[in-house]
Amino acid sequence: MKRAAPGAAILAILLWGSTAISSFVHAQQNGAIKQPAGATENLTDESLKQMLIGLGYEPKPLTKGYLMAIKQDTWTLNVQAVLSGNKERLGLNANAGKVDDPEAVPAADWRKLLVSNGEIEPTMFYFDNEQKKLYLHRVIDNRGITPVILRQEIDRFCKHIRDTGDLWKFTK
Repeated sequence: MKRAAPGAAILAILLWGSTAISSFVHAQQNGAIKQPAGATENLTDESLKQMLIGLGYEPKPLTKGYLMAIKQDTWTLNVQAVLSGNKERLGLNANAGKVDDPEAVPAADWRKLLVSNGEIEPTMFYFDNEQKKLYLHRVIDNRGITPVILRQEIDRFCKHIRDTGDLWKFTK
């Protein structure tokens, strides 16, 4: 009899688990599980614009995405919000400045930027060699973005721009 009790307990747990999982799957199939309040399936250019306006920003349309001038203390941060071509990602970009002669910048300065990428990820620095410009970039999965989530992502991105300001002083 002692051996039957553990087996019965395991069977009961398996039955309970399968009931819970089948209820969850059934609820998902019937649309009973909803996105977080304020979230959309995927942001579109128009819904991104409306969400930014709702957050108090004044997005200016660009060829791709929107530009926002965000004032914080003595800083004015120009942040671009842009959806990827397939609408799966939302990117936040900031132009840190022009570097006319990248080879003249000491390797130690470039190394500091690379090291900081590990500290500020998923924000990262990248250099556009054709335009000779240094950028900060942040990628967000474009699923279930609510106004609260978007505000948090923009705030973190702006914090990273400000926190790394000394690292990109060599730009124009």
